[in-house]
Amino acid sequence: MKLYLMRHGKANPENIDPGKSLSDVGEKDVTRLAESIGYLDIRVEQIWHSEKKRAKQTAEIISAAVKPQKGLVEKSGLLPNDQVTRVAKEIIAINADLMLVGHLPFMSKLASYLLSGDEDTCAIDFSAGAVACFEYDKGRWTLCWLVYPGLFKQKDKHGFYSYH
Repeated sequence: MKLYLMRHGKANPENIDPGKSLSDVGEKDVTRLAESIGYLDIRVEQIWHSEKKRAKQTAEIISAAVKPQKGLVEKSGLLPNDQVTRVAKEIIAINADLMLVGHLPFMSKLASYLLSGDEDTCAIDFSAGAVACFEYDKGRWTLCWLVYPGLFKQKDKHGFYSYH
C-alpha cells in the first residue's frame, strides 16, 4: 500500500485573504509539481484533503495528475493540530493507495508517527507543496521519496522540468 502525504501550496497571508487561498506562486508551484510527478504514474483510490480552502485547491490541482479513482474527499482530522493516530489507523484499515493533502504540523507529525510510532521522533521538512511517498509492507512504513516545488525549476526543450 502506498500513501502520499502532501502539504498545501503557498497561501495568501491572512490579513490580505482571510480564507487563505493559494497564492499565485502557490498555484504555479503546485501545478508545476503536478506536471512533474505526473510522469511517476501515481495511482490512488482517493485524495483526502482538509476543509481549509488552500488544501482543497491543492488537492484539485494535484488530482489532474494523479486522477484518483474515487475522487476527492473532504476529510475531518487533517487540520494543523489534529491528532495523527486516528487518521493513521483509518489509513491502515482502508488498505488502499491514498493521497492526503493537509497542513503543518499535522503532515510532519503523521510522517513521524508512521515511520517511528512517535509523532515527534522524525523531522521531515514539508515545505509548501511538498509530497512524500510512503509504502506500507509487512507491518511497517518506509519513506520512498520526497519532492517539493523548488526541485523542479523550468521545462527543458522537450517539455520536461529540470531538477534543481
